[in-house]
Amino acid sequence: MSFNFIPVTLNDETKTEALPIIYEPARNLETLELLTEDGQFYLVSKNEALKIWILKALNRETSRYSHRAYSNNYGNEITKLFGRHLKDSLLKSELKRYIEEALLVNPYIKEISNFSFNKTNALVSASFTVSTIYGAFEQNIEYGKE
Repeated sequence: MSFNFIPVTLNDETKTEALPIIYEPARNLETLELLTEDGQFYLVSKNEALKIWILKALNRETSRYSHRAYSNNYGNEITKLFGRHLKDSLLKSELKRYIEEALLVNPYIKEISNFSFNKTNALVSASFTVSTIYGAFEQNIEYGKE
C-alpha cells in the first residue's frame, strides 16, 4: 500500500480494526531516500509508515493527475499555488484545503487539525496534527524557496 488506496468509505459501522496494518519502506524523512539495515531495505509500520506516506503524497513532484500509475485520488495540487500573488490569508486557506484533500483519501487518517503557517518571503511552512487510527502526531511541510 505504498502509494495508492482503493477508495474506502468509512462510516460508524466500519471498524478500523478491519484495515490491515500499513507498511512502507523505511525512508529518511528529510530526503525520502530509502534506508537500509545491514545492506537490506526494511519496512516500518503504523504511524512511522504514515509519516512517509504523507511526505510522499505532499511532495511537490506528486502532482495529482500527472502520473498514470496513481489513481486520481493520490497526490496534491499544491503546485497550482506557486507563482500566484495571493494574499497571505487566501494562500493559507488554499494550502490547508489542498493538504486536507491530499491526505484524507487515506483511510488510516481520521482528521487533520491544528494548522499553523509561517510565511517568509517565498517559503511557506505548514504544521498540523494528523490523527490516525494509531494515534496522533505533528507533521511539518515546507513549500517554496528561501
